[in-house]
Amino acid sequence: MDAAAHVATLAQLIWCAGGIITKIMRAAKTARQNKRECVHLASRVSVIAPVLHRLQQQDPEVAQSLVGLRDALNEAHDLVVTCGPKSQGKRETVRQFFGARRRAEQFKEVNRKIDSSLIPIALLTHISFMARLDRIISPNHVGVPTTTVVTAVVVPSPGSSSLQLESAQVPVVSSSHVAAEMFTAAEIAMVTDNFAHVLIVSEDRGSGTVYYKGRLHDGQEVVVKRLENGWQGMEGAFVAELEILFPLHHDHIVCLIGWCAEEDKRMFVYDYKDVSNGTLGDHLRGGGLSWRMRIEALLGAARAINHLHCVTEQPIVHRNVSSSSILLDAFWTPRLSSFGTAVWQEGPSSTGEGQLVAEVVGTFGYVDPEYSRTNRVSAASDVYSFGKVMLETLTGWPPVKKGEDPMAWVECAFPIIENRKLQDVLLDSRLATELTPPQLEALQLVADTAARCLWQRQEHRPAMSSVVANLETALCSFIATRSSL
Repeated sequence: MDAAAHVATLAQLIWCAGGIITKIMRAAKTARQNKRECVHLASRVSVIAPVLHRLQQQDPEVAQSLVGLRDALNEAHDLVVTCGPKSQGKRETVRQFFGARRRAEQFKEVNRKIDSSLIPIALLTHISFMARLDRIISPNHVGVPTTTVVTAVVVPSPGSSSLQLESAQVPVVSSSHVAAEMFTAAEIAMVTDNFAHVLIVSEDRGSGTVYYKGRLHDGQEVVVKRLENGWQGMEGAFVAELEILFPLHHDHIVCLIGWCAEEDKRMFVYDYKDVSNGTLGDHLRGGGLSWRMRIEALLGAARAINHLHCVTEQPIVHRNVSSSSILLDAFWTPRLSSFGTAVWQEGPSSTGEGQLVAEVVGTFGYVDPEYSRTNRVSAASDVYSFGKVMLETLTGWPPVKKGEDPMAWVECAFPIIENRKLQDVLLDSRLATELTPPQLEALQLVADTAARCLWQRQEHRPAMSSVVANLETALCSFIATRSSL
């Protein structure tokens, strides 16, 4: 089975199981017999549904277990339905009394079947996670040193759907790279003064990510990004970010100093200089940054995205490009961050429609509408998101206003750009500076490029290399003038 068919099969099984779970929960509300067992069963299966949606990137063997889970859920639904309202004649009452005793045993059996289906899913999910982590830090991974991963898995007891790790340790990496070493949880606690200095609390996609300021033993200031335990996507986001960032070295990509993967703790360590001036979005909302600094920020971020698309051994789609994922370091150099949802591009599909994924992710207001509609993601999806960032940088406006369609902003901007009315309507009026004709032309070029990035169809959008070239031209127009606005 090819990757697209595998994802489609998993998506169908997940959708089917989710539908059965919904029916079980509805039927349990009307149960008259074995009410306690029905409510308990409904409560159990209600927590399964959100977990299933995290399985789209797991091994094909998961699909086999999902078939068993689907069948067990169907049996559970049929059982709950038999407990529903019925006529209450005398003979029927006696029959129901003895039937309730039989059904109590049937509830135990169906719970056992659900457990039997969940155990291999949990094991396969964990094995997949550890295999990917081991692959990241194996000698076969470009430029990455050797290490091993040792774990002990405790299989859940009957009635429990959770998988526990007795230990999950990754030895310290001895690497020729300047960055990326393994930290223990105790070391992270010491570096951050027991997580005393909170910098940012992010609720993006329910992740509950918290950033802390710290200092290494040699005095270097760092930022620790902690993925909050309990977030269902924590393992996937951790592995994705580590897998992508570990071998990456680029002037405009955030520098990974190290990580922690100990028991249920997942953390990253970055150079504080990379984040010391906040995000591009922070400054746009505050009306800061000159025009030249804004174009420089766009150009650096575009170079980083182009590096992901074209320069890495296997193309990478970021999937979460926004003004908040572009950091500004101590020297105002832009650095791309937020790689927790990035994916390796598996190659062009036979239809040229992008790579099929089971879940659409990204920051609201920046997500490519075609990707959102079709679940097919490609480098062009990043191009669209970056087009939104470019417009946001020109106008100072957020990409979407509360209660509005994200496309309304784009549709409003298009005719203004086409009619070359930037200075009259579109440009950020908080920058009270007199623009020269060459500078206006430069900003018009940025706006024209943004408009091309925001075309509805992915195939009509420019490559990031073209975006980089246009931004380089625009920046040269500012550098060539006497005023560095």
